[in-house]
Amino acid sequence: MSNTNDFLIKNGVLKKYKGKDSEVTIPDGVIEIAKWTFRDRISLTSITLPDGVKKIGEKAFYDCTSLTSITLPDSVTEIGKEAFSGCTSLTSITLPDGVTEIGGGAFRGCTSLTSVTLPDG
Repeated sequence: MSNTNDFLIKNGVLKKYKGKDSEVTIPDGVIEIAKWTFRDRISLTSITLPDGVKKIGEKAFYDCTSLTSITLPDSVTEIGKEAFSGCTSLTSITLPDGVTEIGGGAFRGCTSLTSVTLPDG
């Protein structure tokens, strides 16, 4: 379980994760994951975002090669450019109904991705 001291959060934006956990739960109150926040975290296997997160920034999870699971809350509306690019172990993802923008290459290089559930809208 992640320690709240492992997170650098400013005005609801998660800027940096300093921990070493492979399973990370983002604290409540975060509304955005800034770009590059989890870049190259090769030991990261799963991430859970709290309700209220609206935006996943550009390359937020870039090259997290062990990431197999991410839980996106219904509040997410925007997924930045190359947000999950290079997440070669990610096998499936469900996009919430509220997603209105997905940046180019958001899932580029996700070679294990076999299931993407799109919003109904």
